[in-house]
Amino acid sequence: MFRKQIALALAMAFLTICFGCADELNAPITEDEAPVIPPSNVRALALGDGSVQLLWDASSQPTVEGYNLYRREVDNGSARRLNPNRLQATGYLDGTPAPNREYEYRVTAVNSKGKESRHTAIIIETHELIGDGAGKGISISD
Repeated sequence: MFRKQIALALAMAFLTICFGCADELNAPITEDEAPVIPPSNVRALALGDGSVQLLWDASSQPTVEGYNLYRREVDNGSARRLNPNRLQATGYLDGTPAPNREYEYRVTAVNSKGKESRHTAIIIETHELIGDGAGKGISISD
């Protein structure tokens, strides 16, 4: 009889350990635990002064509090974050790329818990600077 009680107690303990945690596994995922939805429709424009203007559509996730922007030279190195703090806007002017290079820009969304989305990327080639950099550009006359 004692052996049956011990076996039953061990079986109950085993079942409690295995299935007692099932509530945690089946609990609904909260907004902060869900994967962060990345921004979309990333666009880039190489400007005549050597800078690159980037624009993107906001993440549709309500808990997103900002964005991070990364840049890397294609076929040369890893991506480096350009912004020291989260970007609140859905655009950025990068004034530091070198001319005649191909860059990949990556934009991620960051939620209220600091969780970052997967990135959305675009590749753009910068051009030679127009003018001499001293405010003088190409003039067009009739």
